[in-house]
Amino acid sequence: AGWAVTEEPFMESVRPVMDFLKIRASYGQNGNAKIDAFQYLSPIAYDAFYPFGNDKNNLTLGSYPRLKPNELISWETSEQTNIGLDASFLRSRLGLVFDYYIKNTRDWLVVAPQLASEGAGAPFVNGGDIRNSGVEVGLTWRDEVGEFRYGANVNFSYNKNKITRLANEEGIFHGPADVLMNRSEESFRAQVGYPIGYFYGYSTAGIFQSQEHIDSYEGAKLPDARPGDVIWVDYDGENGITSDDKHMIGNPYPDFRFGIGLDFAWRGLDLNITMNGVMGNQIMSSQRSWPDNPKDNFTSEILGRWHGEGTSNRLPRLSTQSHTNRQWVSDLYVYDGDYLRMQNITLGYDFGQIINAGFLSQLRVYVTAQNLFTVTKYPGMDPEVGYNHGDDYSWSSGIDLGFYPSPRTWIFGVNLKF
Repeated sequence: AGWAVTEEPFMESVRPVMDFLKIRASYGQNGNAKIDAFQYLSPIAYDAFYPFGNDKNNLTLGSYPRLKPNELISWETSEQTNIGLDASFLRSRLGLVFDYYIKNTRDWLVVAPQLASEGAGAPFVNGGDIRNSGVEVGLTWRDEVGEFRYGANVNFSYNKNKITRLANEEGIFHGPADVLMNRSEESFRAQVGYPIGYFYGYSTAGIFQSQEHIDSYEGAKLPDARPGDVIWVDYDGENGITSDDKHMIGNPYPDFRFGIGLDFAWRGLDLNITMNGVMGNQIMSSQRSWPDNPKDNFTSEILGRWHGEGTSNRLPRLSTQSHTNRQWVSDLYVYDGDYLRMQNITLGYDFGQIINAGFLSQLRVYVTAQNLFTVTKYPGMDPEVGYNHGDDYSWSSGIDLGFYPSPRTWIFGVNLKF
């Protein structure tokens, strides 16, 4: 439903400044059934070989139930309520689009968590409800001064993601072990009241610099702490470092996303610039298969490790054996994911305007640079991480295990019009 307010007689006095104003609201539902077929049955798989009789080298093709049936499976439903406005000002040179939305996903389709001892694979279930709410704003400006034309557009969005219900008593879907590295514990989970797939682990408060530092430290600490070891945060305040001290240490979803576009034209010359970025998210990063194996490569960040009093208050000492310093999932693996990327720059010139050829209306030569540079504090190869941990944990994101970076690309081209 919409109301073009500027069409009303009482808006005549503002029309020299405001060309158009429309207030609108909408509500709708979408269904989603994009999952593997036959979840309500127990399909039989014929891809297992079993030995029968005394000869264990003679294998026979056998069958087994591929997954447990879920006869109550139903579609996932997303319903969204939206309130917004469209407006233009100053003879349509300035444009504004604003939206506020609430999107509730009900009967979320997700693979059911279950023990490996269940035997058959886990089916999809209607696992819970998720809410996304936020604001989207877009601004545009178009104008010209003589032969010079220019324009700019800026878009900005804020989103808050939260799970409102999970269909189990605990209210938690646990993530798997061994994701961040081998022998590591759960590093992400889904939980009621939290963002979906948030990072889960310990918080740290620096590095023990000396034995005197350890002896004088009044907080909770591990009994075998040595200089160069991590100072763990006693999050629950129970005067001891246990698994109960784990909590949310990062959110893979940005608070804000934004984009910027600029374009200029003068006679035959044109320039177009596009940038995008995010703010407020975290990335969990590890490029090592084993937490302390000296034969595994480190990134250059390891050069800033603790190797004597005062050398580092973030990265712990090196050790040749597995140690809680690096084996425990903690905020040492969590980094800010903010970035601003120069996505595209195109510079062109139309020689058709200076060539007097009646059959040729345009001869535009251009050069384009894609992904020219990225401004970020993230030490990995690319802050635009898209990893998730397979179909069973498709709700995970923001984990960098060596994600291949976006390439920088140069394009040269010619546009001809006859």
